[in-house]
Amino acid sequence: MNIIFNSKYKIVIYGLLFVFLTSSFILSNFGLKKPLLIEAVEESKPLMLEWLSYNEAVTKAENENKYMMFFFYADGCGWCDKMEKEVYADENVKQILAEKYVSVKINASSNNKIQINSEEMTEKAFALKYQVTGYPTTWFFESKNIGIAPLPGYVSAEQFISVLKYIGEDWYKEITFQEYIEKDKG
Repeated sequence: MNIIFNSKYKIVIYGLLFVFLTSSFILSNFGLKKPLLIEAVEESKPLMLEWLSYNEAVTKAENENKYMMFFFYADGCGWCDKMEKEVYADENVKQILAEKYVSVKINASSNNKIQINSEEMTEKAFALKYQVTGYPTTWFFESKNIGIAPLPGYVSAEQFISVLKYIGEDWYKEITFQEYIEKDKG
């Protein structure tokens, strides 16, 4: 009886092992699990904020009819670092920027040369051209390089999203920012 039980037991174990290995082979080689895995990886992939040079931004803004956003920062500026880590890293901010804006990052304490159309100037001189004296400062422009307004200082991601929508959805052409905020609350 022990011999019969052991051989029946072995047959059941081998049968279960065969079923497990066969199903694993089929699932892995015929892609039944792969689409779900790929989809999950793609969904969790964070957006990357694309910082362009001035000339690239002007060209892209005109071609795609997008607004331009210039982020003026300075070396050693804690609020600038905080803005980059908390605001520009926010997924909702990156999404709106990708849809409606082209972004340029300018180091206002740098003597690095940048090309502005056919003119060459330092990033520091470029910041002074737009009267940027406090950091961070974010400047918004229409696609034809027409200045809309600067946003001085650090703002939270939530506040920044309101500004991005106000400009990106053309509300600034019709109502004040305060009216927009009131309308958005109601």
